[in-house]
Formats: sequence, C-alpha cells, structure tokens
Amino acid sequence: MTTTRTLAEFIAETEFANLSPEAVDAAKIAILDGVANMVAGSVQELADIIGRYVREAGGSPQASVVGWGYQTNPPSAAFANGVFGHCLDYEIQGFPPTHGTSSCLPAALALAEQHNVSGDRVITAYALGWEIQGRLRAASAPATRPGYHPPGLVGPLGGAASAAKTLSLDAEQTLMALGIAASRTGGLTANTGTMVKSTHPGNAARMGAEAGILASMGYTASDEALESPVGFAAALFGGEFDWDVATGGLGASWRLVDPGYDIKRFPAQVYMQNVIEAALNLRDENGIGAGDIEQATIHRQGRGHSGPAPRSGLDGKFSVEYCAAAALLDGRVGIDTFTDARRFSPDMEDMLGRVRVEPEGPESGATRISSVLKNGTTVSAECSAFSGSASNPMSREQRLEKVQDCFVRALSDANAERVLEMLENLERLDDVAELMGVLGQAAAGRS
Repeated sequence: MTTTRTLAEFIAETEFANLSPEAVDAAKIAILDGVANMVAGSVQELADIIGRYVREAGGSPQASVVGWGYQTNPPSAAFANGVFGHCLDYEIQGFPPTHGTSSCLPAALALAEQHNVSGDRVITAYALGWEIQGRLRAASAPATRPGYHPPGLVGPLGGAASAAKTLSLDAEQTLMALGIAASRTGGLTANTGTMVKSTHPGNAARMGAEAGILASMGYTASDEALESPVGFAAALFGGEFDWDVATGGLGASWRLVDPGYDIKRFPAQVYMQNVIEAALNLRDENGIGAGDIEQATIHRQGRGHSGPAPRSGLDGKFSVEYCAAAALLDGRVGIDTFTDARRFSPDMEDMLGRVRVEPEGPESGATRISSVLKNGTTVSAECSAFSGSASNPMSREQRLEKVQDCFVRALSDANAERVLEMLENLERLDDVAELMGVLGQAAAGRS
C-alpha cells in the first residue's frame, strides 16, 4: 500500500475513541493555546489588513472570522484565523518545528462551524492534522532546504487531514484531499520577520479546508501524490524522505504526546525562549536592572535569523539582541514588547548597543548570558529548558495566565469565561458553532 493511501485510511478510520487519554489532554491544551493566539492575533496591526481584505473579498456567511464580527466561506475564514493564530509567534511548537496549530486548527473550526460538528470531532481532527503534519515534517527534515518555511511545505497536508476528519470523509475522499493539498505547498524563509510569514500557516489552513471541500464534492487528484516519482517528496526534497517515519506505528502513539511540544512563555520565535529567560534570570538572580549593565554578551549556538538592529517590532521576535535587550530593560517580555513603538524607543536603541552575541554557546543548547556591570563586576545566568518547554512544562495556572492575557485583548470578561469553559470541556460540546459564535464577535472598538 502506498504512503498516501496508508495515511488516508488512517485519517478516515480514526475516531475520538481511538485517541489515548494523554493525546486528548494534550490536544485540548494545544487547542486552548491556539484559540488564545487567534484571539490576541486578531487585533494586531497585520490582522487589520487581513480582516479587511477577507471581508472586502466577500463570501457566503458560513464561518466566523475571529474578532471581526462577520462570517465568510470556510477557506477564507480558515486563512484569516490561521494568520491571526500565527502572527504573534506565540503558538505551541512541536519537534521538529512546523507550526501545526495555525495550519490545522483553523480549517477544522471553520468547517465544524459550517456543519455543526461536535467538539470531540474537532479534537480528533486536530490530533490527526498535527500527527500527519508532524510525521511529514520529521520524514523530510534532513532534506528540507533552508529557503523553505516548513509550515508552507507540510502545513497544507496537515490542514487537509484536519478538514477531511471534520467533514467525515471516507478513505478515498481523504486520499483525494491529500493529493489536492500536496499541490498547494510553498513559503519562503526570507519572509521571516515580516507580515508574510504568518500567511504560510494561514494559507495551509485555507488550502486544507479547500482540499477537504473539493474532495467531498468529487474532485480528483493523484492517488500517490506523496511517493510518485514526480510527486511531493521528489519535487520538494529530491526524494530524500524517510517513509518509515511517515507511516510507522500509526495510532500506536501520538506526536502530541511523544515527542510532545513546547508551550511558548514569550511571544517570540521558539529559539528566543531560552534567550529571554536567561536574561530575566540575570536580572532576578543578581538584583540588577538595565541601568547597571555596561555590556551584555549572549552565548548561544548561532546568531538567530534577524540581526542586532531588527527592522520592526515584528522582526524583533527573531533577534537575539532585541529579545535579550527587552528582557533586561523591562523585566518582562509580552505581546506589547514587539510593537514598533517599543522597538524604536530611545532606551531600546541605547540598550541594543550594549548587547552582543557570541555564537559559540554551550553544546547542550543552553543559553548563557554574561554581563559586565558599570561597577566593574561580572555576573552571569543561563537557561537550558525554558518554562513551558516539553522538559519543563508549565502548570495549568501558568498556562491560563497566558491564555487570559491573550483573551483580554479582544474578549469581554464574560465571553472569555464562556470560551474557556467550552474549550476546557470541548469533548462535551455538541456544536462548535456555539464556540465560534462567541469568538467571531467583533473585538472592542471594532465596528
């Protein structure tokens, strides 16, 4: 049996009852985090452009655009909500990195709302989307060219898996959905640090929803889209693809559980999490502030994507120097850290001049920061496993603190409480349209 068909049959045959309790719990935590990201992302600067673009393009009112007070067709809603879910760079991250939530969850939610699907099916759809996307990413990681942003390559297939399960497609229809999605891949790493980056998962969610819809209507595609000599693996990875990783042990374990995922404590690239926590540790452990620091040096493996002078607040999410400077200056790093106003403030410009990177850090992957103080003494601190990482999990209270900080940016207190209740009991929600009806209300101040 081909890989494409094996995956299609697995998707079609898997039901909620087939998920382990651990996988259900992990999926629910991830979905809550993902929805929180969509809510907070819906009021970002780039979301103002995407929300207006999707609204002006028009579409049958079938699926809600989070935070905007209107509905459109499911692919367009999935696109907008996928952009919102990724734009803060705050969503969970799997291994290897691929942004499975913003690629898969928006497609499932949009189609679930349209078809009045239950919460347990959305959990199943999300778990399957994450599984397929993660397996394809792991199977291709050694051969992935650095110019490609991974969610653009494997995200459409993850989105299609989620869409197929949400729509209850049979194995043949799911096979076609995967074939359609395999032709919708792309996304350039060059756009990291710009608004375009968040459209890669957004497009994956949109293409996944569209693939599911077309397949349900009888649209056809190759039935060997992954393994064909002129298919997905050959075209994107030169045929270097680990087929055993793609299909081995399907259903025996779930990637949401093993290898699991990191929950980001800070709204920045996952590789910045240790950097920020190390800088906060330096302040806290030594009782110092930015004014005490003459020079700070970050010791880590590599320099990061963006340099010492990021082009914008958004670009700062990928700058080692900026993330460290913000932590040292403010003693905290949050959503508002990455605005242009904060990036170009005088104290930030000054602090950036006092931070440098030594890209030969500990082999363990830890980040160490050393600082020469103005009184001549030298202090240091490090972080090897940030709070929220798979090896150092957050408590429920810590996770909810992050969720509430996201919710407060667009939801009333009453609606935030309703959404939290529905998501923490998602497997008992009869109709996801109830959830989306609350999430789709216009954020405060938006008409």
